[in-house]
Amino acid sequence: MTACFKPVKLTRLFLLGLPFACGLAACSPNDAAVTEREYSSKIVGDWQGKVGGTNETISFGANGEFVSLVRPGGFINTTLGQGVTGTVRGTWLIKGKSITLNISSTEHEHVLNGVATATIEALKPNELFVESSTGVTSTFMRLGS
Repeated sequence: MTACFKPVKLTRLFLLGLPFACGLAACSPNDAAVTEREYSSKIVGDWQGKVGGTNETISFGANGEFVSLVRPGGFINTTLGQGVTGTVRGTWLIKGKSITLNISSTEHEHVLNGVATATIEALKPNELFVESSTGVTSTFMRLGS
């Protein structure tokens, strides 16, 4: 009878400890900030931001291209400083904490070939915190995570 008691006790201990261990493992990756050196690789993907109640999206491709659906009052709209809305496409480049968007396609000719720059305040696996050159701060959440 003693031999049967130990495996049952170990099984209970394992079952009670498993959720705790999984909880710790699940929290760690999303809380850890990405290093500045990793920004260019870790920013790749689809993001959604919300500024002033307005959602906008931006996708950063591994090939250095981006596409964004810009909304009035949104972060990218105010970064461009031109009241631009609609789809904006171009290339992106990160140097240090600075991200630069070079616009090659847009519905608004007055910003075509324009440049928008922002500072990455923090990048986590599923969160991106940026401040535009005009001082607007926004948080973007990774889509599909």
